[in-house]
Amino acid sequence: MAQLRVGVVGVGRMGSVHARHLAGSVSGAKLVALADVDRSRLDALANELGVKGFTDYREMFRSPEVDAVVIAGPTDQREEMLGAAVEAGKPVFCEKPLAQSMDAVRRLRALVERSGAFVQIGFMRRFDPGYAAARRHIEAGAIGEVIGVHSMTRDPKLPPYDYIATSGGIYADLAIHDFDIVRFLMADEVASVYAVGGVYKYERLAEYGDVDNTFCTLTFTRGGIGTVHGSRNAVSGYDVRAEVYGTEGSIRIGYDRETPVLLFGGRGGSFDCVPFFFERFHDAYRLELEAFVTAVKRGDPPPVGVEDGERALAIAEAALESLRSGRPVRVAGACDAGVEAS
Repeated sequence: MAQLRVGVVGVGRMGSVHARHLAGSVSGAKLVALADVDRSRLDALANELGVKGFTDYREMFRSPEVDAVVIAGPTDQREEMLGAAVEAGKPVFCEKPLAQSMDAVRRLRALVERSGAFVQIGFMRRFDPGYAAARRHIEAGAIGEVIGVHSMTRDPKLPPYDYIATSGGIYADLAIHDFDIVRFLMADEVASVYAVGGVYKYERLAEYGDVDNTFCTLTFTRGGIGTVHGSRNAVSGYDVRAEVYGTEGSIRIGYDRETPVLLFGGRGGSFDCVPFFFERFHDAYRLELEAFVTAVKRGDPPPVGVEDGERALAIAEAALESLRSGRPVRVAGACDAGVEAS
């Protein structure tokens, strides 16, 4: 297979990011089709990228001109979309979260295991050069025995409310990346979560049972500890960082400056900030798609599998339960998942 011909379902903010990468910068891949129910949005991107557009994603899945698919449609439709892709025999790259509930994710995992389908989950931070290098340093013993981890995601603003309505909330939508990356960095499973949070800026979030700021305390199965902070109002820009600390040192990951310049004047120093997720993780989005294409063409297992999506969502659901109950919550299946996180 000289090139893997890929179709993308959903051309909103993440789908358009993946489509543009596949249209020219992902080695070994070729974007051939897009699908979306919004005809005007679909036509605009399809014309820009010079590919065919489908308003029915199932029709795209059945096309012999499509070898593999990227699913970036609404969270509440992903179970149905992924099931249809598996039925059509297409390898799948699916955005996180896999679905809105653990029951749905378990059904999908059973389907994937039963069918032997290839499904990769879009946890792009694992492919970011900084996070990947940190994992290698940790595995090499650079900071001794790992004690704990802190991870944070602060969006500069709230996404549209129609997005919030189907996103799954701050834990399943925003902090789920943190829940995955702490597993990746610690090579361990989160055993329990204690979450606090509230609506401090966007009062309408209360209508959705959501919050705009949260802090979570984590315990791991091997005794490690951690924290996760999620926010919808960083204001100055997109702020994503992490730190892993051990008995012999620590590793810090991330940056705030988009341009490596500090300006000093009569009022002190200043610098610009990373605008949003696309700029911060531009390379990571490309690298995760390259890993997807390489694994499909070689017949390798997915580098980030359905079980990783299941574990991250289990932590998110435990965090939401903790927020509502005001007490620590055990993460479902943490001990059964084994100690090593893939």
